[in-house]
Amino acid sequence: MANKFTDNGGPVIQIPRVQLIYWGSAWSSNPAPTPSSDQITGAVQSILAGPYMVNLQQYRNLGRGHLLGATVIGSSDPSNPFTDADVSNFISAQINNGTLPSLDGLNQNLYLVIMPVGVASSNTNEDGEHTYYPDNNGNRVHFGWVMNNGTLDYVTTIFSHELVESATDPEGSALTGVAGTCTGSGWCEIGDICESTTGVLSGVTVQSYWSNADAACTVPAWPPGTYPYSGVQWTDTLPANSTISYFTYNWPEYLFVEWEVVPTDASSGSPQISWQVQLERPNGAYITYWIVVTNLTGSDVGIEGRYSVLGV
Repeated sequence: MANKFTDNGGPVIQIPRVQLIYWGSAWSSNPAPTPSSDQITGAVQSILAGPYMVNLQQYRNLGRGHLLGATVIGSSDPSNPFTDADVSNFISAQINNGTLPSLDGLNQNLYLVIMPVGVASSNTNEDGEHTYYPDNNGNRVHFGWVMNNGTLDYVTTIFSHELVESATDPEGSALTGVAGTCTGSGWCEIGDICESTTGVLSGVTVQSYWSNADAACTVPAWPPGTYPYSGVQWTDTLPANSTISYFTYNWPEYLFVEWEVVPTDASSGSPQISWQVQLERPNGAYITYWIVVTNLTGSDVGIEGRYSVLGV
């Protein structure tokens, strides 16, 4: 089956740094609104920590994101209805005054505004949207907004849709549908043809998204595995008084891996080797481990590099 989505080479967000923004005085009301900002933030943390984004590996090795912050800003209220320009101007002002974090060096920030209940978009066809605006330094700031009907399931469904589409196509020029994939107007992205299906991960409702690899709308679970398991990654003979760096790559970033280096030659009385584990994340989906081993003796020492995968 031919892929429904193709990579046009535009920018993606390898590891989204999600900044949640709760705009409006309603978020600080007493009693707190339903859902509250704390409930939404907790649900978002669960989505980001869980397996929801693991299927994005097939799209240019994108990986799971993490929560940069969650900020309630009640000094103003969104217009009702609001426009994309209202949202971008608000975010820009909050970055400039230091209320929100500025862009990181790799432009991985994703600013997502959660609207109060009862506030509508001027685009009546959309429950959420993501796009970008150029700042004064020529950077494209990636942002979006999420509507709120007063239920947590609704908010997390829309949030998850905007999350994966922002990662795979933040500017409308990366992962988009081939001709005929979508029927609506605007950017055709991996959540758009899956809006009718949702799933539950760790108690949080999320929307499915399209997987070219599965030729279907999917709500990913953790890849199958039985933990813990262990093995020997390499063997070598370390020359006397030497230090050698070993590396091993393409370990999924979601695995919890421990490393140890063990002498295979017996010698008593003093340490034979020391080692240090260092990490490189060449892309969103994978980890490269660098293990630096030093022979502390004046003789050659045989070694094994061992791994233990404890879980996800």
